[in-house]
Amino acid sequence: MKVLFMLLLLCATFFTIKGQGVYKLQGAKIHITGTSTLHNWLAEIKKTTGKVSIAEGEGGLKLQDVFIEIDANSIKSEKGSVMENNIYSALNTKKYPSITFQLSKVNSFTITGNEISASVRGNLTVAGTSKATDLTVKGKMKGNGEIEFTGSKKLKMTDFNIKPPTFMFGAMKTGDEVEISFTVSFKN
Repeated sequence: MKVLFMLLLLCATFFTIKGQGVYKLQGAKIHITGTSTLHNWLAEIKKTTGKVSIAEGEGGLKLQDVFIEIDANSIKSEKGSVMENNIYSALNTKKYPSITFQLSKVNSFTITGNEISASVRGNLTVAGTSKATDLTVKGKMKGNGEIEFTGSKKLKMTDFNIKPPTFMFGAMKTGDEVEISFTVSFKN
C-alpha cells in the first residue's frame, strides 16, 4: 500500500511540476477584421512576442503573468499597401511601434484534464493609450509541453483615441469596431 501511495504521489508531483513555469510564445495567428463603407477588411499580425507564467498555487496551478507584444508595423492587410499605410498612420506606428497586453487580474483560471478556461483583465495599450480590457480564452495543454490559447475580442478604435481611417478624401470610411481573433501557442 505504501508503494502505491508513493507512486501516486510521485505521478501527481510530476504532472504538477510539468505544468509550472514560464512559457514563451512559439506561434501566433492573430487577425483583425473590420468594416468600411466599401467592403469588409482583414489584416494579419506577422510579428508577436510574449510569455505566460504558471505556478503552483493553493488548489493547483495558477496563472501568474501574461505579456504580449505586437509589432504594429507587422500588420499586413489583404487589401495591400494602401490599406496597410492607413493602418500604420491611424496607429501612429512611428511614435508607438508596439501594441501590448499586460495581465493585471485573473478573474478565473481552471484546468480540467488538458482543457484550460480563463477570464482575465489586463492593460491593452494601442497607439499610446492604455485601457483595462477583459479577455476570455480557451486553451489546451498539449502533450509536447505546449499550451495553446484561442479567443476573440471586439474593440472600438475610438476607445484608444484612434480616429477610424478614411480613404479617397473621406468617401470611404472604416467602421469604429474591429474584432481581434487569435490562436497563440506557448512552450515551456
